[in-house]
Amino acid sequence: MTSQLLALLLSLIAVILPLRYGCSDIIGGHPVPPHSRPYMAAIQKKNSTVCGGALVGDQWVLTAAHCTLKKEEFRVVLGAHRASIHEKEQQIFKIMNIFCHPQFNKSSKTNDIMLLKLDRVANLNKYVQPLHLPECVEDIKHGTECTVAGWGVTSSGKPSECLRETTIKIVDRKICEKQYIKKKVKITSNMLCASGRKKFRRSDACQGDSGGPLICCGHYSGIVSFGENCEKGPRGHLPGVYTRLTKNYIDWIKETVSHNRVP
Repeated sequence: MTSQLLALLLSLIAVILPLRYGCSDIIGGHPVPPHSRPYMAAIQKKNSTVCGGALVGDQWVLTAAHCTLKKEEFRVVLGAHRASIHEKEQQIFKIMNIFCHPQFNKSSKTNDIMLLKLDRVANLNKYVQPLHLPECVEDIKHGTECTVAGWGVTSSGKPSECLRETTIKIVDRKICEKQYIKKKVKITSNMLCASGRKKFRRSDACQGDSGGPLICCGHYSGIVSFGENCEKGPRGHLPGVYTRLTKNYIDWIKETVSHNRVP
C-alpha cells in the first residue's frame, strides 16, 4: 500500500512540476529560481521581451545601445520571472529618457551601451534590487567562468517563458577575433568574448537577451552585445561578444545619472 501511494505521489509531482517550472532550457542553461535575480529588467514591446537589462539605480536601467527603442512604444518590467505574464511581484514602467553612448557605432558594434531613465523611482524590495557597478575594472582573464541570464531565444528557437541563466567562459580576444575575421568585426579591449563550457553542449545568450548583464566572479562585468548563429549547433557557433564595463563606461554612467537626476 505504501509503495502504491509513493508511486501515485511521484506521478502527481511529475505532472504538476512542469506546469510551474516547465520553462524550456536556455541554450545550454536552466531556469533560475523565481525572482532570484532581482536586478533583471525586461524591455518589452506589446508584452514581448525584445531586450534585457539590469537595474543600476532606483530609476535607471543599463542595457545595450543596439536595442533601438522608441520610448513611447516600449516599457520596462522589473521583478519578473515570467516576463510576459502578469505577476504580483512585477513593477512596470514607461521610459522617460534614453541615453545612448555618444560614441556608439552600429557598424563596428563599438560602445554598445545605453541607459534608460524610468518614469518613476522603483520600489526596492526583495524582488527588485539594483545590480552594483563593479569597483574593480581589471580585464577578465581567458577561461574565467561567468553567467548570463535572459528571456531570449532558446535551443527550441522560441523565446523563453521564464528567466533562464547559462554558464559560459571568457575566450581570449585574439582567438575570438580570428573566428570573426570573415565578419570583418574588430574585437576591442572594450569587449569581452565568451562561449559555452563544453564543446558539444553549447551555452550562449541569444536573440532577446541583448542588453542583459554578464556576471563574472560575482561582479557585473559586461553587457550582452552581439553574436552569430547562437541558435545553431556547435559547428556554426561563434563566441558571444559583450560590452566590457570599463572605467570609462562606468564614469559615463555615473555622469549621466548625476546630470539627469531631476524628474
